[in-house]
Amino acid sequence: MDGTRRLQEVFARRGRFVDATRVLVMCAALAAALAATSRSAVAQTKPVTLLGYRSTVPASWVSRPASSSMRLAEFVVPGADSSPGAEVVIYFFGKGQGGTVAANLTRWKAQFSTPDGTPVYESVVRDTTGPFPITIAEYRGTYARGIGAGDANNAKPGQSLVAGVAETPRGTLFIQLFGPIDRVTAARPAFVTFVKGLRDVGDKQGP
Repeated sequence: MDGTRRLQEVFARRGRFVDATRVLVMCAALAAALAATSRSAVAQTKPVTLLGYRSTVPASWVSRPASSSMRLAEFVVPGADSSPGAEVVIYFFGKGQGGTVAANLTRWKAQFSTPDGTPVYESVVRDTTGPFPITIAEYRGTYARGIGAGDANNAKPGQSLVAGVAETPRGTLFIQLFGPIDRVTAARPAFVTFVKGLRDVGDKQGP
């Protein structure tokens, strides 16, 4: 019986040791997760200023040089592995320039088509709760991106465009997210937050 008791005591001590080890491992994992979250939060803080308005650029967006004077900024939203990513382009054509919101919505929709001729997916939401009116429009289908109605010869199927129109007192900003539907859909929430986050640099409550 003495031998049995000693074995029970040994296994009990080992059990406590295993439990303690598990607790330490869990604590280490939790600390690592918190550190990663902290680093991610810091990475999110990448402000950009447009016409004196500032917003925070998502960490996943990669900046690239603007390809024309009408583009204030450009970003690439990388895809998974080697799959095609999405793009973000911010246009400014001058105060009072660029056309009305309605005219642009009509033009963007006309750049899309569907293989079977059914109506193009369209979603338009107007927000007037911020410092200036913002319209968010979305279209999906075969996309002939370009000037006017676009170039049908270069049309790409399975594409999406999410366009934000910010009617600021300093001029209208046209902010576009476009690319494969799955990539645009994944990037849409961060894009909308970016557009609606635009605040005057003098506003202490801004980003």
